[in-house]
Amino acid sequence: MYPPFFEPLFQRLRIQKVLPHMKWGGVHVDVGCDEPSVFLNEVAPKMERCIGLDIVIKNKKIGNITYMKQDLQKRIALKDKIADTVTMMAVLEHMKYPEDIVKECYRILKKDGVLLITVPSPKNEPLLELFSKIGLVRHEMIEQHENYFTPESLQTICKKVGFSSIQVELFEFGLNTFVKAVK
Repeated sequence: MYPPFFEPLFQRLRIQKVLPHMKWGGVHVDVGCDEPSVFLNEVAPKMERCIGLDIVIKNKKIGNITYMKQDLQKRIALKDKIADTVTMMAVLEHMKYPEDIVKECYRILKKDGVLLITVPSPKNEPLLELFSKIGLVRHEMIEQHENYFTPESLQTICKKVGFSSIQVELFEFGLNTFVKAVK
């Protein structure tokens, strides 16, 4: 079964936004990695170790990638200060309690570790709903959206959790938001 028409394109645009900000060579955690993980397969050769977390995957290890089934609404089953980089692409909008998962990302990051987030902006909501109705993106994924974030609301969450350096910018014509937060 093929993914809906726009999903691979949107995924590639998110990946391209995140890649220049990665901390290469260390431990990377991708929160909400999905399976198969295009992103983890792409970055794994440049990382010491990768960990993918998602509720829809099975526990397994492939090369230097460890996949862990994880309910993202609960405490992440990883030690404190394990990761150099954490990514969360198109995930935070699905969280009922977004501050909690950002707090968990902060906990698992090492000092000077980087959190990279992409989320749809509020401007994107009507467009995504239209695309889901006509089958260009998965309807069930859009239906699961709990929140749409402004740059200011993302800045507030990251600051409240404890991140020291926070960069927030719109991309894809203002339809999505990118966050780079340093612990």
